Amino acid sequence: MSMTPQPVPVILVVDDNPKNLQILGSYLLNEGYLVEFALNGGSALDWIKQKKFDLILLDIMMPEMDGFEVCKILKSDPEYQKIPIIFLTAKTDTESIVNGFDLGAVDYVIKPFNQKELIARVKTQIEIKSGRDKIAANLKEIEYKNKLISSSIQYAHTIQTAVLKASENGSDLFREMFCLLLPKDTVSGDFYWFNKTDNKLLAGVFDCTGHGIPGAFMSMLGVTLLNETVIIEEYLEPHLIFARLRGKIIEALGQKGIFFEVKDGMDGSLISYDLKTRLLTFSGAFNPMYLIRDNELIEYKGDSMPLSYHDKMSDFSYQEIKTEPDDLIYLFSDGYMDQFGGPDGKKFRQAQFKEVLLRNHKNSMSIQKQLLLDAHYDWRGKEDQVDDITVI
Repeated sequence: MSMTPQPVPVILVVDDNPKNLQILGSYLLNEGYLVEFALNGGSALDWIKQKKFDLILLDIMMPEMDGFEVCKILKSDPEYQKIPIIFLTAKTDTESIVNGFDLGAVDYVIKPFNQKELIARVKTQIEIKSGRDKIAANLKEIEYKNKLISSSIQYAHTIQTAVLKASENGSDLFREMFCLLLPKDTVSGDFYWFNKTDNKLLAGVFDCTGHGIPGAFMSMLGVTLLNETVIIEEYLEPHLIFARLRGKIIEALGQKGIFFEVKDGMDGSLISYDLKTRLLTFSGAFNPMYLIRDNELIEYKGDSMPLSYHDKMSDFSYQEIKTEPDDLIYLFSDGYMDQFGGPDGKKFRQAQFKEVLLRNHKNSMSIQKQLLLDAHYDWRGKEDQVDDITVI
């Protein structure tokens, strides 16, 4: 495999003594460096504007513009301030040495100098600059790739939002409602889903394995399979939808129950509401449903199995509830309750979640949503969000 040849370092030597330039040039050329020369500060600045240098060997005592002034000008210019400068001078007083380093020089060599020592210092600074340049180039490439990734993720978010909105006709189905979706990352492994077929309204919340991009892929698969199951195949009962959906997910992911197999899939809660009979049917895959009636919160638990391959693979159960006009139904993922925070850095937990819902349930849906958000942020504080959050 051919290697890209490394560019030969270029060094600018600045000294008002032509003999010093000749000696230094000879040393550096013998080491394989390219060398340019300047007899004064003004000429040095002109050279630097014309050519890219990897190092400057700079005398201090020069007429008109001394080395300190040249260094100060270069270090104040963002275009040139990263060029390493080694002062090469007969000035040995402490004040001059300190001033040189304060101005930004990387080294200070006293004349007369030892050839081997000087070359060693030059090599060290060339290697440091080369390493720094490689890091800068790598960071630039990483930044470019991060921009591409971020753009892709943002586009994935746009697609996911469009898919969710396509099924977000809940505001047309229910008199009052809210959808709270708070992804941990740009895209979410949680999703909500609505459908109306004949006299039945369907609403569900689903929590896919993982979050971010992997979770988002699973959520898109979930939405697709749900639409296929309900709209095309006309399954309308939650427990039958779950059974069919589980089978489709197992088939799509090629799950065979092998011991070391990744158990990707999703949890979910799904309701069906009959507009004529006002009968609500609920099924859950690990996820429960809450009903608030007459200032009391009632929990309906789901089955302890997911919508994927599992050790337990029995039929999904269902619960029927005769609804009353002011009933409030809440479906949600576990992200809200699993958030760490509070004074002791603990999980929010189910009990506090119930308390927030019950305390605020008499408010309008839009206010309830805001109060849920406020409670989440108050609890979370400076902690990172740990999971996708969905409540409808």
